[in-house]
Amino acid sequence: MPDPSQLPHLLKLLDDDSLAVRVSVAEALRAFGPSLTQELGKLNVPPDEAQAQMIRELLSASSVPRGESPSTERLFEPGQLVRHRRYDYRGVVVSLDPTCQAQDEWYFSNNTQPDRYQPWYHVLVHDTQQVTYPAQSSLQADDSGEQIVHPLLTDFFSAFTDGKYLRNDRPWPT
Repeated sequence: MPDPSQLPHLLKLLDDDSLAVRVSVAEALRAFGPSLTQELGKLNVPPDEAQAQMIRELLSASSVPRGESPSTERLFEPGQLVRHRRYDYRGVVVSLDPTCQAQDEWYFSNNTQPDRYQPWYHVLVHDTQQVTYPAQSSLQADDSGEQIVHPLLTDFFSAFTDGKYLRNDRPWPT
């Protein structure tokens, strides 16, 4: 585990213009993994909102390989069947956000921390009562054509035709 006593020094370097410094700071912060939020909260002077935003941007930028940028084009639509790449569950997209709208505490507690600046989806998980919030990069299309079983299905969809659910007008809760 990285040394939490280094965090105040890393915070002072957040707005440095040097690419080498920014990459080093991002790597040092990323090394804390899911405990970063907790360790930042323990500081005598925790990061202010501007610093928290810089940390999000720095970690997001460092998660994208050089020369690439995260996809902002949405690949899935409400009603579409999807499968999670890592956890292999099936589900249906109910709603989407152009970027991650979750609180920092939730995001930084996520073990994988996919890029925040890509579409994120609200998904009803098949054969459970769960609703998940995966990033686009965590999903793939599910072409099985098999219906989803979920208690909220009829709240948001009116029919299932041609392997896709027809979304009704009920808004997703914000």
